[in-house]
Amino acid sequence: MQVQTDSDTPLTDILALHQLAFGASEGAAVATLVNALMDDETAEPRLSCVALEGSALLGHILFTATHIRGHDTLNTAILAPLAVDPARQRQGIGRALIAHGLTQLRSQSCDAVFVLGDPAYYSRAGFHADHTVAAPYSLAYPHAWQALELRPGALAGVAGTLECARAVQSPEHW
Repeated sequence: MQVQTDSDTPLTDILALHQLAFGASEGAAVATLVNALMDDETAEPRLSCVALEGSALLGHILFTATHIRGHDTLNTAILAPLAVDPARQRQGIGRALIAHGLTQLRSQSCDAVFVLGDPAYYSRAGFHADHTVAAPYSLAYPHAWQALELRPGALAGVAGTLECARAVQSPEHW
């Protein structure tokens, strides 16, 4: 398996993977979100990474730019979404995609990354809910709103609300 920053994978393949990974109940909505984020200039800079085995697409992850109100000097991003082919889940593909993306973001001087997701899963990559940056909307599961400092101390004393790209800045995504 090879994990790389993506520029060549057809968007149709990425969207099909998200539909497959998120299933009948959420797949279409997640694929629509990915499509919108890939076309949203307010999501830039964005980082799209894929996991491949030969030419087979095994996984995809997307990071897009965010902003914390009142903290203009911080460079932040959100991880959303992450998809792995269901037939290949629990093989470390998601972890490899996260690690690759975080390495790339560190090299781009990103200070912190946020995610709304399963704490049991994302905590393994270092994400935690012990921060004071609010999600754009009230959350049914606030403990799932997590952050990871890529620059140690980047979020110390930082409080505010995260602003995301237009495509994700909508209540149905939260």
